[in-house]
Amino acid sequence: MATLKQIRERVSRKLQDPDNTSRSASIVDEEINRAVRFYKKYQFWFNDTQVTISLVASQKEIPNIPTDLVSEVQVNGLVLIDAQVKINLIKLHPDNFDDRDQDQTGRPYYYTYRNNKYFLLPEPQIAYDLRFRYLKTPDTLVDDSDTNIFTDNAEDLIMLHTLKNMYAEDKQDMELSSFYSNLEDIELKAIMDRSDDRNGSGYLGSNTILETYYI
Repeated sequence: MATLKQIRERVSRKLQDPDNTSRSASIVDEEINRAVRFYKKYQFWFNDTQVTISLVASQKEIPNIPTDLVSEVQVNGLVLIDAQVKINLIKLHPDNFDDRDQDQTGRPYYYTYRNNKYFLLPEPQIAYDLRFRYLKTPDTLVDDSDTNIFTDNAEDLIMLHTLKNMYAEDKQDMELSSFYSNLEDIELKAIMDRSDDRNGSGYLGSNTILETYYI
């Protein structure tokens, strides 16, 4: 867990510019926020959240989408709740969505995203509840004492990504940029492993790699 000031100081020190004479504090802050924006589309345990939305009968558009939405979780992100039945909605490309749209009402099975809005098919005939699981937008870091979900849970990842970019683009030192890129990859894997540990079911998934050891 770190504040904006603490991450800035660490970045500036590793840039060999602890007093921010070469790169101002505001430039470093901008790069830190850029690193957060880069990773906000990744799914971690700390930016994965959900809300329950009440649908409107005879309305295709899903109302009251969270204002801090980055994107819905792609696997089982939208789940329709009909009494004891839960239906994982299938996402369609807008063109396929239009092909299936026959102006029918009923229990929705599909959704699409178009023009910054979400739509359902068929059009719900009653006000179902919809569990909407999504990636949450992190707060922008402005003041020295500011923190967000990434500085609270992935401060090293943000610092390393910032250093990689600044060494490549500001200092044009590709050797050090590559060095920090390698460290960033290691840190990202560690955080993804931690996410898997916290979210995992304990069962083997399709991407599980089994290793055989011979003694």
